Amino acid sequence: MEQPSGAAAAPSDVPPVNGCFLDRLLLIAAAHGLGGDREVLAHAHGIVGDGFCLRTVLAVADDLGLNACHARLSWRDLGVVAPALPALLIFRDGATAILDALEPARPAPGQGPDLARLRDEGDPAADPPRHLDLTEGDLALFWAGDVIVADAARR
Repeated sequence: MEQPSGAAAAPSDVPPVNGCFLDRLLLIAAAHGLGGDREVLAHAHGIVGDGFCLRTVLAVADDLGLNACHARLSWRDLGVVAPALPALLIFRDGATAILDALEPARPAPGQGPDLARLRDEGDPAADPPRHLDLTEGDLALFWAGDVIVADAARR
């Protein structure tokens, strides 16, 4: 993934992440043709409850074979993750969501998408998954730019 200069945030700047990240990383891994055992991963990384550091999230992603990296991106730089979607967004309160797509799919560099498509997990049986389409203003209410993205080039 090509990162804009200054895009990486210090790990201490990222809020403690809720334990729901594990299930979302498993879904992202499956979308990349990878798999893992939830119970084994939870036990190996001590995932019970909430409040996990970025290092733990990245370690789980690594165990899943995602070779993921963290970046803090602005809306206008969000298009750099398009080739590696789906990705994990980390919100200011530590909650997470799956970013499945952008509209347009590959925004012009530095322009930003019109919409970010987050997976709507309200109906887990939906096939294909439903999405919440959010504008820059919508997403800015709870997202400071933290994203975990699989690096396909490193797999």
